[in-house]
Order: sequence, then C-alpha cells, then structure tokens
Amino acid sequence: MSDTSANDTVLALLPDIPEVLAVLDTVDDPLIAWLQPAEGLGPDEEDWVLPGTLNVVAVTAAWDRILGLRPQLLLWGENEREGVPGAYSLETASTGYQRASLYPVSVPRADLAVMAGLLEHLRRALARDRPADHGDLAQILWDAAERLTDQRGNSVSPSTRRYEAEDLVADLETALQLLDPGQDPDVALLLEAIGAPAEGSTVVLSGPAAEAYDRWTGRLITRTARSSFDAALTRWAN
Repeated sequence: MSDTSANDTVLALLPDIPEVLAVLDTVDDPLIAWLQPAEGLGPDEEDWVLPGTLNVVAVTAAWDRILGLRPQLLLWGENEREGVPGAYSLETASTGYQRASLYPVSVPRADLAVMAGLLEHLRRALARDRPADHGDLAQILWDAAERLTDQRGNSVSPSTRRYEAEDLVADLETALQLLDPGQDPDVALLLEAIGAPAEGSTVVLSGPAAEAYDRWTGRLITRTARSSFDAALTRWAN
C-alpha cells in the first residue's frame, strides 16, 4: 500500500449486515478512541507514551474519512430508514428470497495505508519481543479488550468467550480486509454483477455470482461473530 496518490482508490463492498459492520464501530471505539491523548490530567498524572513512529493524528483523520464513506442508509436500523435514500433490493435466484444488499464504496488507498501501519504497530505491541516503546500500546489493547468484555456482558450469548487484545487486533485486520479486498475473486464477481444499483431497484444474483455472495458473506460472518451460535443466526437472517 505504498506510493499511493491522493486520487488512488480501492472499490470495496459494504454488506447491509449489522453484525459484520459492527467491526467498524469496534475499531472506532474503543481502539481509535483510546489512542487519543488524555484530557484533564493532574500534575502528577502521565499520559500514554506511544511509539514515535505511530502518528495518532493521521490515524484518526484517515479512519474518520473512511467511516464517512459509509452510505447513510447503513447508519440506521431497519425500522429507522424511512426517507433515507439509497436502498435497493438484492435477491439470489437460487433462493428467491431477499438477501442483505451490498453497497460499493471507493476507499482511498492512502487512508488504507495509514490504517495498515496502525495494524503493524499493534502486532508488534503484542509480540513477545515487543519494542520498549510499544509497552503502553499493548496496555491500551489489554484495557480496551477488558472494557469490551465488561460492556458486552450479558448482551452476548452465553457461549461467547472473553474479548482479548488479540481479538481487537483481529477486528482491525478484518475491517481492513473488508475495506481493501485486494484480488478476492468473489468480491470482483459481486462488484461486476451489482454494478451501481439504482435506488428502489432489485438486483438478482444467479449462478456464480450467487455462490460468490454466499461464500463472501459467510466468511465475513465467521470472522466477526463472537461464537458459532451467533454466526449461524446471522447467516440464517442474511
């Protein structure tokens, strides 16, 4: 992702599956939020000391721009979308049922490169031989993971395990794979089949495109679900 120009973009797909899109919110808060400088510290308090190679200002700006690319429709629940433009219907011919719609978005490569740099810093922070200046970054990950576990508590299925620092790093990796599918043949096939869907239209996927839909959404659901039970429910609903 190096040597990118300001106008160089990647065409990605965002599925209208809240359980998958939630990974973007997790990256936003607590991860990006907890990297921000602390406010209101007392005279004897010290803020995190982050690696000098990690530009939190650039990371925050890049992530804010990426989040701003989401279609407005995806920011609202199904019961809150009346009057929000952009909706279309997607079906697969094999089932004849409506499936989760997929929305193309163009993501700047330069912003993806900044986020990939954050991912590398986080991986180094969790390594056994982490650099000395990555200690506080590791602590941020541990604390954020503990906060997520406490927040989700009884709101998740009983089979859900504790949220670990490695899970937070994996969520960022999944988010970047969603936003930068690379040479994924399923995404390429879906982008071609869907095109630029008109509001209120119905797109019907058949044959290889329908199979690509099931494979691609299935992989995303598996990566983002906190348990096999949750994954099965999400697949059934989409």
